[in-house]
Amino acid sequence: MIRLTNRATIAQACLNRLASSVYLEIGVFTGSCFSRIAANRKIAVDPRFRVSRRRRARSESRADQTDFFEMRSDDFFAQNEGLLSEHPIDVALVDGLHTYEQTLRDIENVLRFQRGSGVIVVHDCNPKWESVGYPARDYKDFRKRYPLRFAWSGDVWKAIVHLRSTRPDLDVTVLDCDWGVGLIKHGQAEPRLDYSPEQIESLSYADLARDRARLLNLKSPGYLPEFLAA
Repeated sequence: MIRLTNRATIAQACLNRLASSVYLEIGVFTGSCFSRIAANRKIAVDPRFRVSRRRRARSESRADQTDFFEMRSDDFFAQNEGLLSEHPIDVALVDGLHTYEQTLRDIENVLRFQRGSGVIVVHDCNPKWESVGYPARDYKDFRKRYPLRFAWSGDVWKAIVHLRSTRPDLDVTVLDCDWGVGLIKHGQAEPRLDYSPEQIESLSYADLARDRARLLNLKSPGYLPEFLAA
């Protein structure tokens, strides 16, 4: 039994229900999560890998085929339509640039190439402090604003609000662990939100702090089996 405590264990639990699987990770960086995942095919995307030789070897040992693409996620999807059409994504971890706009774009791109029964896991959906949820342009911009802080989730949480407001065909929730682990799959969206894109854009961290359980459809990690079975 896997303890569902973080994005890696949750992604692996989603993969374990499948006889054959394709796993995509956006935002691999040092490979701390990617190297722990076992799947038939694994695809890593990051504009600047910092994966050690040991972690790369471990990553490759846990798959029949492992591909590393050192490029921005937008470029990856634009340049690899053939690969993704031939090998639809079963489970994707979106953990790239922690902005609302880029996270939403990554999710929408994954949905284009996802198998019907696939699951998207999204990291950093529930920042617990205002500094962590600061809507910076990138990590460098965040460190300028908070030079003594290191944890940054940005406004990824707005992508969850956006999908719950605009995509009735998607079942979306967030598990309350590891800075918030979002889950997205095709299915009936319930309960839904009714924010317009303009309203979502204007939401602040204070709005999240006041109403995070409703905005995120926040659940305990133990909800994962029910989410997958629904």
